[in-house]
Amino acid sequence: MGRVVELRARQPRKLPTLHELVLRVRELAKDSWNVGFDHPHLKERMAQRGKTMRDVLETLKTGEGVKGPDVDRYGNYRIKLRRCVCGKRTQIVVAVRESDLTVVTVI
Repeated sequence: MGRVVELRARQPRKLPTLHELVLRVRELAKDSWNVGFDHPHLKERMAQRGKTMRDVLETLKTGEGVKGPDVDRYGNYRIKLRRCVCGKRTQIVVAVRESDLTVVTVI
């Protein structure tokens, strides 16, 4: 007979604060290799709402955190950032991981 090994209960992971994630987004956005813009929903919404890539980049780099963090079904943290760019209010939703991020949609 084998030996019974008790498994420890899995500790729920501590959710980072919105402020911590905004700081991580700003740090990751300094290098374009860390940022993904390939979400098809993003391109569709940018065209629909008349937003440019400049609007999205400015919001990503200097926007303020509005909502979140929420954990999506993939285990990423989602937050909403907003910024007034060229007189237009721009909001984006970002999926943040440990070493990169993806812009999901623009509002």
